[in-house]
Amino acid sequence: MSSSLLIALLLSSAPGQPPPDKLRLGIDWRWWGRDSRYTGAPSLANLTAPVVPTGATFDIQWFPAAYFVDDWGSNVGVTLRTDFAPDYGVLANEHTFKSSVMRMRTGLMYRQPFRHVEPSLHLGFQVFEATTSPRATDGTPRPRAPNVTFQGPRVALALRLLEFWRITFDLGVGATMLLTTGELSSSTFYPGARGAAYDGQVGLAVRTWTWLDVRLGVDVMLNTVDLGGGAKLSDAYYGVSVGIVFKGVP
Repeated sequence: MSSSLLIALLLSSAPGQPPPDKLRLGIDWRWWGRDSRYTGAPSLANLTAPVVPTGATFDIQWFPAAYFVDDWGSNVGVTLRTDFAPDYGVLANEHTFKSSVMRMRTGLMYRQPFRHVEPSLHLGFQVFEATTSPRATDGTPRPRAPNVTFQGPRVALALRLLEFWRITFDLGVGATMLLTTGELSSSTFYPGARGAAYDGQVGLAVRTWTWLDVRLGVDVMLNTVDLGGGAKLSDAYYGVSVGIVFKGVP
């Protein structure tokens, strides 16, 4: 099969093709990991955490106009994604500290559904917060490791490959301009800190019923912050998730 014929097949529409989903609601269990490393800032402690089962993810894509119209407006969606890891351990200077993580993304998206592919553009806002307890599990005081709140506007591109033998693939990449960094940019640490976040994800979903998929996903997010004076922070969060996707009523 030539490449031009394959592209035409993917982008064509088929008679009797079911309409795109009006609602997608995903609920996942996540395994989180973290690797936070400073360069040029010897007074700050690196933090690491293994990938362990630590929290849940809720992901909603809702297309309200699709209930009333069948034009371009039906492809404008409202999105909300939240990740919680309320209690897991991170290592700093060989001591274990309790930590928690929260990430939220919200905004608008526009999709362009074809027969077997669905590209989409996402515009919104992202908040990511990671905190570490002031004392380790053995009572040791926390070293200089500031709590962070990375937030700012986010843009992303995504692509879904639809229904090949009951299987759907999805992938996406995004970038966030960090407007704030939490304690890291306070007067105690680096007031001039600025940076960006980059994220990517891939997933595989298997259709069980018309309205329900089982999905396996892998994602990573990297926050890169310029602290000034040659100091930098590379803060990576990565995870594996397993869950279900409820696709609503056609």
